[in-house]
This record gives sequence, C-alpha cells and structure tokens, in this order.
Amino acid sequence: MRARTGPCLRRFSKPANQNTKPDAAAGGSATPPKPRLPVTWTSLGLAVVIGGGLVAYYQYEKERRTTQAMSKVVSYGKPSLGGPFTLVNMEGEPVTDASFADGYMLLYFGFTYCPDICPSELVKMGKIMERLDADGAVTKDKVTPVFVSLDCKRDSLAQLKSYSEDFHPKVEFLIGSPGQVEAAARAYRVYFSDTNELEDDDTDYLIDHSIVMYLVSPDGEFQQFFTQLSSVQECVERITAIVAEAEA
Repeated sequence: MRARTGPCLRRFSKPANQNTKPDAAAGGSATPPKPRLPVTWTSLGLAVVIGGGLVAYYQYEKERRTTQAMSKVVSYGKPSLGGPFTLVNMEGEPVTDASFADGYMLLYFGFTYCPDICPSELVKMGKIMERLDADGAVTKDKVTPVFVSLDCKRDSLAQLKSYSEDFHPKVEFLIGSPGQVEAAARAYRVYFSDTNELEDDDTDYLIDHSIVMYLVSPDGEFQQFFTQLSSVQECVERITAIVAEAEA
C-alpha cells in the first residue's frame, strides 16, 4: 500500500510512470536503472586489435626469452646438427651438401606460400648478404644463402623461380621429394608440420616450422644458428668472426 502524503507533496509529485524515490516512511529503497552498454563495430574492432597485439607480444616475448635463455647456457663442443643431403635446384639439377664445399652456407628452411615469416627472413638474409659481400669484407664471396622448401606439394620448380625474383639474387632455392626434404630437415632438427593435414584441401594450407638460419662451414660442419630475433648486425658480426677466425 502506498504511504499517505500531504497536499504539498502530492502537488509536486512526479507521474506514476517515472522512476521515483520511494518514500522513506514506507521503508523502500531506490533501485537505479542499469545502464545499457551498446556493442558497436568500433568496440568489436578495438577488441580484435588488442587481442591480436597481445598474441603478437606473447610470441615475441616467448622467442626473446628462449633466445636469452639459450645465450646463457654454457655448452661444450657443438651440437650434432647438419649432414649430407640431396635436393634439386630451380633448374632441376641435383644439388648436395658437397656442392657448397667451396664456401660457407647460410641455410634456411621454409615454403613459398608462407604469408609473412619466410618473406621477412629472406629479406633479412638478403641484407646480411649485402653486408657480407661488401668490398673489403673478409666474408666477400665466401657465403652462399640457401633456401630449402618444406612444401613438396606446391613448391614446383616454376613456383620457386617466380618466388626467387623477389629476393637476393644469390639465394639458392632448393626442393626435393618428400623423403629428401624430410631427411635434410631431420639432419638440422627442423620441425615442420602441415597444419591442415586432416583437411581434404591439398592446395590451401600452412606449414608450421622452425624459424632458424644455420651457418655451415665448407666441410659441412654446423657453426652457428640465428633465430628470428637475431638482428642483421648480430648475424653479420658473428659470421664475420667465424670466417676470420678460420682463416687466421
């Protein structure tokens, strides 16, 4: 039952359909309306951008801490990486590890349909080569950059030729049969996996793989590896030091 009010209060009271503060004499309490928060395309887009940034930052930090941790490890000798391999170049000619015995090899495993990481690493490889082949450099004409495709289904010789036009002209692009590619990757402990291996589509898929460059000596011995976080300057300095020490 509504509490009785005097004439003055009734005169200035609000219409019944508006939210009013209940009379204290009735022992009621005010319940303010809950604000509505509309969801707009702008807010959704902002959420996606923030989420993507957090994922990218997480990946960056993971790689940075891994590299940092590995740099603090005291190791003796060199890891057992590398070994003989047989592949073919863009001309369809057989290429083996012995084909690079006249110099060092800067080796990277990837695939031409990679949307971002492989192109970025190949651009970095090109910048490294420009510095290594500079006039007067101890490394001039002593390092050959090599790209080994992990995608035997799609990376044909024609595809490799077309892809190579966007990168440093000295990069050797190699491919082989599934068994040959797997053997080469296993020798360098390169992880790779078809992310769509359970799907029926054989043309639209990505390959998850290790993101590492390997420096290999003329005698086929592993010398150094460089992760995605290794800068061009770091790579050049380390490669130069290794070549200079070997020739001292």
